[in-house]
Amino acid sequence: MVHIYYGDGKGKTTAAVGLAVRASGNGKRVLFTQFLKSDVSGERRVLECIPTIKMPKLPEKVRFVFDLSPEEHIKYKKNIIRLFEYVLNNLPKYDVVIADEIFSAVDVGFITVPDIIHLMSECPETTELVMTGHNLDKSILVYADYVTCMSKIKHPYDRGVTARQGVEY
Repeated sequence: MVHIYYGDGKGKTTAAVGLAVRASGNGKRVLFTQFLKSDVSGERRVLECIPTIKMPKLPEKVRFVFDLSPEEHIKYKKNIIRLFEYVLNNLPKYDVVIADEIFSAVDVGFITVPDIIHLMSECPETTELVMTGHNLDKSILVYADYVTCMSKIKHPYDRGVTARQGVEY
């Protein structure tokens, strides 16, 4: 089945991590990928210790796409496309495939909505596909089985508080 966690609220990655841990605890093989994120986060350090969870290596530091030079932008886009193709080609090997922040890769134009639809159509019936991100093209909804919108009511960022280690990453 296809799971979508999206919206401007906190909890999308946290929900995906929780599902990865639950699936792994039940003997499932999990592929946990993250788009437009760095290799430095608390959840990665823990998930990498679980033998049934595979996590492809990410860059140590990621800048915002709008801060990249044209050359860096091209290189980064190629890496994101390569990661997407890795996910697509490895769907049948896993019971759960998580593509965290994949919709953000769509937002910046690295992946397209037709790419996402193709990914969902290629997902075997025996694989749970989990995708997260802030914005969601509504045409994708028809292909999903679970859709959860995380809606921000209040967040410390609104007061200028930046992301805190151990809470937001």
